[in-house]
Amino acid sequence: MTVMVTGAGGVVGRAVVKALLARDEVRATVRRPVAAEYLRQLGAKVAVREVDRPDALAELLPRCHTLVHLIGGPNQPDADALFAANHGSVLTALAAAREAGTERFVFLSVPGADPGATQPFLRAKGLAEEAISGSGLSYVIVRATHVYGLGGLWFTAGVEGALAEPPFVCGDGRQEIAPVFADDVGAVVAAIDDAASVASGSWGLEGPDALTADGFARLLRDDDLPIAHADGQAAAELLSRTLGIHVDAVAASWFGLPSRADAPDAAEAFGVRTTPLLDGLRITLAAAADLDTG
Repeated sequence: MTVMVTGAGGVVGRAVVKALLARDEVRATVRRPVAAEYLRQLGAKVAVREVDRPDALAELLPRCHTLVHLIGGPNQPDADALFAANHGSVLTALAAAREAGTERFVFLSVPGADPGATQPFLRAKGLAEEAISGSGLSYVIVRATHVYGLGGLWFTAGVEGALAEPPFVCGDGRQEIAPVFADDVGAVVAAIDDAASVASGSWGLEGPDALTADGFARLLRDDDLPIAHADGQAAAELLSRTLGIHVDAVAASWFGLPSRADAPDAAEAFGVRTTPLLDGLRITLAAAADLDTG
């Protein structure tokens, strides 16, 4: 079968494409040429373009059985861009899928997504889920907890914050998280695509190890140094200075929320064994070392 992955340039997209290529022909869209090169080396057919109109995406979808939609994220320039990335892009992809006759729509969402949420990112994701469930298409929504892997914003923020002097964490540090390894997200998406039939619905996905945000920082540091805490705009400014990129208050506030699965277990449902946190961190750090020496 042929699968399309939109927004494939990030840490989750790379993992999803790699997992799918073990079974399928994979097409992908990215916005930046540099992101396309790695995916092409894996064997994917990559289009470097904006897919902000249904026809721009539909022309790439002929003979695609599944569309995996990964466009979006909490860190956007402003409120309009946040909803365009996380809700508007879904409306575009759904229209393109209907036009092209794509059979299955797979969407990566987050725990707590709700059209009535006050947190803007969770509201945008909730509106997207609402549009998907009412689209008439066969769909699978995977609500994944914080994903870690080389290059992911949440993971980068967590690592750099933990290793800062003094270390800091978004939120009060007591929020419970169960980070999931990017390769496990890829494996679940590939298993969904490989299934002959899947009832439309939502599943949750989290890593096998739960801990507090402060506990995660201490795991990365391996010491008991007191941890500072910040939320909202204060956290955004601190992260922006630490990372050297703009991080807005919506993203920083989301980083400070609990992140635990709130839907039936996707890993169990689709036969994927999730990676223990320490093992996933070792793999990620080894990949970072290889990149530095390469």
